Amino acid sequence: MIVLLILAAYEMMGAVTSTTETTYEEQLYTVAERVMDKIILTPGYPTDWGTNIQVTPDTLQDFGLALYGAHSPYVVDPDKVMRLANLSTLPNPLLLNTTRLAQLLNLEGYGFRLRIRPMLVVNITPTDYYYYQSYRFMSRFNVEVYNYYGLGIPNANVTAMYVLVQVQPGTGNNQGDVELKNVFVKTCLTDPVGRCTLDFSNDLRGVLKGQVKWFFPFLIVRAEWQGFVSVAGYGSTSTGEAPVQGYVIGNYVFLNRTIDITYIKKGNKNAGAVLVKDELLQAVPEYQDLLNFTTVTWCRDSYGNFRSNDPLCNNAGRVLPSAQQWYLIGYVNYIEPLSSHIFIFAQYRGNPVAIVISRIPNIDVSYGGQTALPANSVTLRRVCTIYSYPYVVELTVWRKVEGFP
Repeated sequence: MIVLLILAAYEMMGAVTSTTETTYEEQLYTVAERVMDKIILTPGYPTDWGTNIQVTPDTLQDFGLALYGAHSPYVVDPDKVMRLANLSTLPNPLLLNTTRLAQLLNLEGYGFRLRIRPMLVVNITPTDYYYYQSYRFMSRFNVEVYNYYGLGIPNANVTAMYVLVQVQPGTGNNQGDVELKNVFVKTCLTDPVGRCTLDFSNDLRGVLKGQVKWFFPFLIVRAEWQGFVSVAGYGSTSTGEAPVQGYVIGNYVFLNRTIDITYIKKGNKNAGAVLVKDELLQAVPEYQDLLNFTTVTWCRDSYGNFRSNDPLCNNAGRVLPSAQQWYLIGYVNYIEPLSSHIFIFAQYRGNPVAIVISRIPNIDVSYGGQTALPANSVTLRRVCTIYSYPYVVELTVWRKVEGFP
């Protein structure tokens, strides 16, 4: 009888413990759902905080990534996503760090991990080069297309546009004129493991002739598989490695301070950057029509000083005083709404370089410690759109005292 009573007591304790654990997990799931809805269904406040550089992490009153004024749910604002990006080679001057993010999401007692990635991931790797005089041009590329989970996608349609802008160097302040804009287009179909090769060697051989000029090469790739679309850009200096990354926040660009200004003219207008309407890459037969030259007003004079006398520069300088010495700041006259990438004409150590800036970077941020595994965590995923491209927003939440999943 005593043994039976002990066994019954153990069974009752086990049932209570199981119920408590279930309730505990359900409460965590509720928290995760609330936070996920806030992230992707609300625009935050001010609603234009992604593009308004006057809104700093300290003055941001409410967090949300939804595109303000969108006519359908699950549309994410890429400019707000940019505030979460932090490149390893160049810190974000207006980064919304995870500590402040936890405060805005009311998650200070929790740990979380937020990831934003495309449904289709496109990876570009140059594998061969074409040499012309003292220049080295990317000529052959391996393109990998895989899904959110890292599995290669076979039979994905890949369209690549290789752009080579030729500039005649000028005198005084290095001003130059755009002489020719070559656009080469190639397509391929991925193999069973999601790979294909693009070779532009013959195209480059046919146009690289004559005297020494400045060359600005860049590549934009569009992959499509069963209605899912993704894009990627790649830029490089034709003479070696350079810090070819940066940020676009509103109409301002922030580059590595070691980058030098290049003044390029197209006709009678300044042309400091190229916008690529990659969403229409396969729809428009005239690929050169997808390239829009636009003006960049640089906030650095010929002596290397910050141009605070310019109203546009002064606006950025007052909000981000430290950025004046740590970044090369420019103001882009017009940004095409359909452009997911911007290519900036610049110089690095005296050589021309095309800097590629993705307006929809991948995000992977976490808060709450990474020292121990938690007893439980909740992961939610939602499919959203950025520039009409499908993206997966993944949120994992756990109690901070239980560690990192």
